[in-house]
Amino acid sequence: MRVARTVKRPGWTRTASPSLGADVAAAPRDARIEANDDASLLEVVRRELGLRAAARGCQDGSCGSCRVLVDGAIVNACALAWRDVADGAIVEAYEDVAGDPEARRVVDAFSSERPTRCRLCVAGLGVTAVSLARRGASGDRDAIAAAIGDATCMCTGRGSWRRALGK
Repeated sequence: MRVARTVKRPGWTRTASPSLGADVAAAPRDARIEANDDASLLEVVRRELGLRAAARGCQDGSCGSCRVLVDGAIVNACALAWRDVADGAIVEAYEDVAGDPEARRVVDAFSSERPTRCRLCVAGLGVTAVSLARRGASGDRDAIAAAIGDATCMCTGRGSWRRALGK
């Protein structure tokens, strides 16, 4: 069965992202998307919205490379079914928040902390940083630990995320 939803996208952002090795951009728009009800939000974000920073890593939500914000909440998009996304939800991927100073600061800190090899988790880290900043919890160790959850950089481990988010 196919499910149609309208998702809202935030305003225009265009920035160079050395951590991802490319310019990232997102156009403001509401998008009416129809996809199989068993498709993951990650599949919809990548295929239908054309946003490629959220990546396929573990396929069970444990690595954090697929993280996006849905109505401001951190979501592991590979573990959320499209049918469970509310009609009218605001979906923000890394491309939407990459210009945010907090995202850039944390991604730069992460890269200098311990450079990643594959960069698969960088987008998820940036989305997590923006979520923490919006809640006023950027330096709060408990909030950082809760936001990271089980997510981890497969190259460097969870400690590099924790240190970068805590800087």
